[in-house]
Amino acid sequence: MPLPQLDHPDRYAGLYVVDFGPTCGVGYTAEEVAWLLESDRHASAAVYRIVRAAADGTMELKGVPRERFQLESGVLFYRRDLPSARADYAALRRLGREAPPPCRAQLFLGVMDGGARLPFVAGLAFPAEYDEDIGGWLLAHAVAAGEFADGGAGRLDTIRRQARVIDSAQLVAAAGRRTRTRDEVFAAVGQAIQRTA
Repeated sequence: MPLPQLDHPDRYAGLYVVDFGPTCGVGYTAEEVAWLLESDRHASAAVYRIVRAAADGTMELKGVPRERFQLESGVLFYRRDLPSARADYAALRRLGREAPPPCRAQLFLGVMDGGARLPFVAGLAFPAEYDEDIGGWLLAHAVAAGEFADGGAGRLDTIRRQARVIDSAQLVAAAGRRTRTRDEVFAAVGQAIQRTA
């Protein structure tokens, strides 16, 4: 699969290469890849995550199974009292505005029924393929929320079943990582470089 010459290839780390067979495209977001794989025309495309890219244009790619793009994951921060959980929620919302995350994410504040020891939760839900990116973003900004934290696709599903959401907000991805519209994505299939990262 021949890749195009990129200006600033290091900026493409965390984005995706889609191999359509006769052509490929570099610079897709996970959500854009999901739309392509859902379509009949591109359902058999091979997808690779750009793990690292060097200034000389060489890239380390990792194959990603199509099923991964159908999952949603989460990071969850638990508290025993509502004021502390609200403070975590407010801090995450502020961080999302000041230093946008690497992908879109749904921020929520929930209350669990059933006598849980830590019944209040501030959480982030996002496309599962961004687990590492969201973790890196939280670490880079020294987020220290909750008395206990966990996450993952299964845990997010459990919390969604058990918690009553009392507040939520959409966090928008950093400018170079925002997902284009579905129409824009399909109109650009065939272009070797999907975005200037």
